Amino acid sequence: MAGPGVGTNPDEMLLGAASTCYSITLAAMLERNEIPLEHLKVEGQGVVDVTKGIFTYEKITYHVFMKLAAGADESKAIKLAERAESSCMISRAIQGNIELETIIKIEK
Repeated sequence: MAGPGVGTNPDEMLLGAASTCYSITLAAMLERNEIPLEHLKVEGQGVVDVTKGIFTYEKITYHVFMKLAAGADESKAIKLAERAESSCMISRAIQGNIELETIIKIEK
C-alpha cells in the first residue's frame, strides 16, 4: 500500500478482528458447556496474495492453544474449538471468500 508505513493496516485489522471474534466465541462456548479452562490463547495467521498491488486474503488459520482445568472433557473442548470457527460472526462473514483453518493444541 502507498501509506506512510506507520500504524495498523486493513489487512492486520481483518486478521485481528477474525482472531478476536473466534477467541470470544470459543470462550463463550466453553463456558456455556462448563468446560473449565486454565489458559486460552489464539494466534491468527494470514496468507495474503499481492497481485498488481492489490492485497487479497487467501487463508486465515486460527492457532488455538488451550490448557484445560483438571477433569475437563478434552474431546468436547476440541469439538467446540472446531465448531467455534463456523459460529464466529466474522468467520461466517468471510466464509467462501477466504479459506479458514483451525489448528488446536491442548497444552498439558
